[in-house]
Amino acid sequence: MRILIATPYLPWPLNSGGNAAQFSTLESLMQDHEFTLVAPFYRPEQAALVRELAAKLPQVRVRGVFCGAPPERSVDKALRWAKKTARRLLRRPPLLVGDGLPYYPFNPLPGAFVHALSEELQRGVDLVQAEFAEMLPLGLWLPPQLPRLFIHHQIHTIYAERFLKANSSHPYSKYLTDWMSHQEQMYLQHFDAIVTFSDEDRRILSEWPGIKQVFTSPFPVPTDVGFAEKLAPSFNGRFIFLGSEDHDANRSALSWLIKDIWPKIRAELPDTQLEIIGRWSESWQSIHSSPKIRYVGFLPNLGEAIQGGIMLVPLLVGSGIRTKILAALAQGVPVVTTAVGAEGLLAQPGVDLLISDEAQAFASAAITLAKDQKQWVELSSSGHRTVQRHYSPEQVRRRRNEIYATLQPAKVSQKELILS
Repeated sequence: MRILIATPYLPWPLNSGGNAAQFSTLESLMQDHEFTLVAPFYRPEQAALVRELAAKLPQVRVRGVFCGAPPERSVDKALRWAKKTARRLLRRPPLLVGDGLPYYPFNPLPGAFVHALSEELQRGVDLVQAEFAEMLPLGLWLPPQLPRLFIHHQIHTIYAERFLKANSSHPYSKYLTDWMSHQEQMYLQHFDAIVTFSDEDRRILSEWPGIKQVFTSPFPVPTDVGFAEKLAPSFNGRFIFLGSEDHDANRSALSWLIKDIWPKIRAELPDTQLEIIGRWSESWQSIHSSPKIRYVGFLPNLGEAIQGGIMLVPLLVGSGIRTKILAALAQGVPVVTTAVGAEGLLAQPGVDLLISDEAQAFASAAITLAKDQKQWVELSSSGHRTVQRHYSPEQVRRRRNEIYATLQPAKVSQKELILS
């Protein structure tokens, strides 16, 4: 089957959960279909990432589309700065989505990106697969004669509602959340089928009006982590937080961890250390620091780096399934998380991971796990077995191909695919 993938994020490098999910799924399927992946990039130096991705997935046709502005002359920059400064001084700036407001994903797509998709459609495809909320508006534009599949990495409405609950937000947030929910439900009605990563997300979407078909098909354990062949024998004294500053969910989780949870853990375990893996700005680090906390940045050998630790995932915001938890369990690393963090995973609380939504209970679970060698080993072994059973590339490949088979390619003429 010839499958055209439209995504807002080039799935390389593997420095985010979304990138890992896309890349690992494509790698497991690329021998079964003719994939063309179209993704925008915004800085000229990112063209190198497009070439790297094409080399990593040689059976996938990767088309990066430059959608950034050409380099400005210094005089142009000066004039633009002067105009912006004058506008700020002369009038009050409009309310924009930013700090204190949930992320808004439904902005118009770049013209160059849409033009590239139009060219690919005219080349001939059997199915169009759109990924992430930013691509939802494509359902209105894509030819209705073609099967249209949407891969829902997280239900945006659920994310926004949880963002409101977890943050002291601007009053505009409620309006924005309600408006995004209306848009999301409307856009989804224009796709022939939707794939979610969990049965919980599938259940939620199945109750929305106008939705045609919803399937569950999780992504595999990230390729760059894989499954540990040999598990660490015991806890090595390191607690681990995995995630970058780019995402609201990570910022709120790490803030809660450092402020309310980590002091309680340190009071009982003064010799332990918290390692924060991922990119965090110097300004964040200077504000959110504490004894025995170490920011280690992005680590290419993630699987080795986390072995023997305990992963702390105190998420309060999000939807879908957590790549970081899959990575930890695949390496035999026990996880302490929240109900939001564990949501959608085919993992059993108390057997494969530990769950708590209150700071003291969360800290107590982490402390007990660090002190109890038997529990640490049991969770390590059980979690490892569970992800092998449900999140292997073979399982994902089988399930996704079953879904593709239900979407029979339509016979569409070249003339019908010419988009105005």
